[in-house]
Amino acid sequence: MPKFLKRNLTQTTLIYFLSWLIPAATVLIYFIVQKNFPIGNHTILTTDLGQQYIDFYSYYRRVLLGHPDQLLYSFSSSLGSSTIGTWSYYLLSPFNLILLLTPGKWLPFGVWLMTIIKIGLCGLTMYSYLRHRAKPVGETFALGLAVAYALCGYNTAYQLNVMWLDGVYLLPLLLGAIELIFNQQKWWPYFIVLALGLLTNFYIGYMLCLFSILYFIYLLSSQATKKTPLLKTVTSFGIGSILAGAINAAILLPTFLELRSTKATYNAVKISWHWEYNPLQLLGKLTLGSYSFDQMSSGQANIFTGSIILILALIFFFVPTIKFRQKISALLLTAFLVCSFCLEPLDLLWHGGQFPVWYPSRFSFIFSAWLIVLASEVLTRHFKLKTWQLSIVATLLVGWLAYLLLNQKQFAYFKTSYLAGSIALVLFSFFLIMCYYASQPKRWLTNLLLLTMVGEAILNYQTSLRQISYTKQSEYWNYTGIVNNVVKDLSNQQTTGSRLEKTFNRTNDDAMQFGYAGGGHFNSMQNPIVGHFYDYIGQAAGDNFVNYKFGTQITDSLLGFKTWLDRPIANDLFNQIPDYAAGLSITSWRPDVQNYPVLKRDGAIYVRQNKNALNTVFAANDKILSTKMTAGQPILNQERLLADMLGQNNYAPLYTVASIDHITLNNVKRNAEIADATYTKINSSLPGTVTFGFTPTTNNSYYLSLGTAVDSDAVDITVNGENVPIDENFRDTILLNVARRDIGKKIDITINLKKPSVWLQALNLYQLDQNVVNTDFQMLKKNNAQIIQMSGNQLTGTVNIKKDQLLMTTIPYNKGWHVYLDGQAVKTTKAVKTFLAAKVKPGKHQIKLVFIPEGWRTGWLITGITWLFLMIGGALTYWRRKKLAAKAGTIK
Repeated sequence: MPKFLKRNLTQTTLIYFLSWLIPAATVLIYFIVQKNFPIGNHTILTTDLGQQYIDFYSYYRRVLLGHPDQLLYSFSSSLGSSTIGTWSYYLLSPFNLILLLTPGKWLPFGVWLMTIIKIGLCGLTMYSYLRHRAKPVGETFALGLAVAYALCGYNTAYQLNVMWLDGVYLLPLLLGAIELIFNQQKWWPYFIVLALGLLTNFYIGYMLCLFSILYFIYLLSSQATKKTPLLKTVTSFGIGSILAGAINAAILLPTFLELRSTKATYNAVKISWHWEYNPLQLLGKLTLGSYSFDQMSSGQANIFTGSIILILALIFFFVPTIKFRQKISALLLTAFLVCSFCLEPLDLLWHGGQFPVWYPSRFSFIFSAWLIVLASEVLTRHFKLKTWQLSIVATLLVGWLAYLLLNQKQFAYFKTSYLAGSIALVLFSFFLIMCYYASQPKRWLTNLLLLTMVGEAILNYQTSLRQISYTKQSEYWNYTGIVNNVVKDLSNQQTTGSRLEKTFNRTNDDAMQFGYAGGGHFNSMQNPIVGHFYDYIGQAAGDNFVNYKFGTQITDSLLGFKTWLDRPIANDLFNQIPDYAAGLSITSWRPDVQNYPVLKRDGAIYVRQNKNALNTVFAANDKILSTKMTAGQPILNQERLLADMLGQNNYAPLYTVASIDHITLNNVKRNAEIADATYTKINSSLPGTVTFGFTPTTNNSYYLSLGTAVDSDAVDITVNGENVPIDENFRDTILLNVARRDIGKKIDITINLKKPSVWLQALNLYQLDQNVVNTDFQMLKKNNAQIIQMSGNQLTGTVNIKKDQLLMTTIPYNKGWHVYLDGQAVKTTKAVKTFLAAKVKPGKHQIKLVFIPEGWRTGWLITGITWLFLMIGGALTYWRRKKLAAKAGTIK
């Protein structure tokens, strides 16, 4: 190979590598400076990454490293749930395989490494796209644009949503593939990239599909000529799009069917054409450090891409060699994207018909890529800007900066130093661009523009993330290490066929982290029927989470929570555990659980057993099929459930109202002489408390009911001076256990008002009849199925069904469950609008429950047919080309 060619190849390879290295090194160095583990005691974990995704990654490792039975279904997910949506949304990125190399305490490090690689890839793919366009951008400018894209506001703010980053690095390749369709009618590169986008994350993949249509229309409207083969071009785009979806049908079809009963149930029913916020608020997001914790939850689109790119995008509309229709098409697409950030119907369109819960404008990386496309169109042309054109651009920039200066108070995330830096960078960038287009380009000026783009991108990354806090490594690992050891020590006999819960937790996805059958879950794909059932029985639930913090002895036993992990209120071992409060602090105040018998003590944790707990499958009276639940009545609902499962026609209440001996008001008055009155501070600047005192007359459990108005934003609660956590928001009345085996002991429940006035909604004290509860559950336990095996998607055992009984489970109903009785399939039904059940003949039966996601087989059939079509098509194309080549050789 000639030396000059070898030198050019080496330089080209180096710049490609730099396009990956610069953004990757930025992420690496930033978190090294923050002393990330293993260098220090910090991690990349924050918000959902630390409270949700990290637990899913633990589940991912467990499935791939020895538990493939949990691939399609997991009992670790809110009593049990299909996991196909979890895989297609969170876990199908090929880079997740890195996590197989980072076990235990190294898992956060694996996530950090994965983030570094993905953000670096965003730069690499953008550089590759810019260099391979019909009009390629020069190496220097392409490198600057690539780094700006990789470190854009979206990647900076949303890098914690690491599963979205696959779509970000695929977008530049998608743009190039669409341009290839337009220029050469080659559909297969587009098909491959779009298929990867849909595979790695169906949600971001959907957004890529939407923008593919918009960008294709833009190309047709702006660049098509009489020579453009429109029919062939449109057909190629259609074929690539259809095949990309079809080849992923094995994942997409069951995911779509799951979405219909989960996430899609929260879709907006009524759409209103109104602005969600003033579009001018987006102007602040073009500056350095335009990010904060509040912006994470309910802010504006993260569209920062850099001053030079913004100025070049404005200049695009004044370049004389760009056709007028291309400028109009670009203006319309830009306007559409901007309106999509804050116009409700368009916002819903991009997000699949549902308002985002946190992390608004999840498609804003597309806007950054679009600005880079416009900037690249400018950089591939050299021209002289006229004075009037420069004046218009300068006026727009000055107007933007003046608006920000005059309205600083409207932007809570603004810092004076960041704003000053942004103004300086905008003015400097404008000056550089003026110089660049004033005469023939000079190398030093090109390099200075590159340094400015790269420097501003890195500076924005650093200033934005400085405002976010992260989980310590010790908070994560000290807790997970301790609990994991306890769970591993539990025998299969102890846990098979039943569930486990804890009086403490780090996240609602602890069950996914440790692999036990639990009752909590936090997932965008959360099954709503479990949440609605939890509402009825007095538990905390929301659109995307459930947790089992406010249980009673009845719900513990009905739902099969046989094994409990508990920690005493005081324990000397906790002083030896750094940051134990991150997980081992009490989150579920359960004196009744602390009176369950202790099986063993494992370090700081007690393992307890609820002897009344039912198995997951049992026989129950068929009256349960007609049980009606009443909103706001958890006491009544629990009594109905138990009575109907037993087939009782007339039953005595299990709960009775207990007397509150006295109510003491401190700096508080109330509007009525009842417990559930509205309490108002007399002096709003001083603490105000209400104390409800009573003395138990029995050793039974006592429960305090609280309505939805009594949440952690409104009050703090203590029982005899000990803090009682009610940190979760909840949608219906909850039951708070305040006493068990405390006969003759004075109990003071003190409620501290955190607002000037609070309605202590539905506040009542109840006593549970322990003897009746024990008797009822001993009767029900006689009907327990003898469960032989309970894996992820299969359960086998034996059950004895009597007259007027049915096969009952506490497995959430899903059409994917198939029930076999003595080898014969039986029809399933839904009990209490929640649980899987089946009407069967009396007698002793062998039972087998198998889960296959709805649409799984059909999806694989479509995927298989698509592969067959592609292979046949590829073979025919190969033979045709070979034949043509042979014919051409004969002619010669």
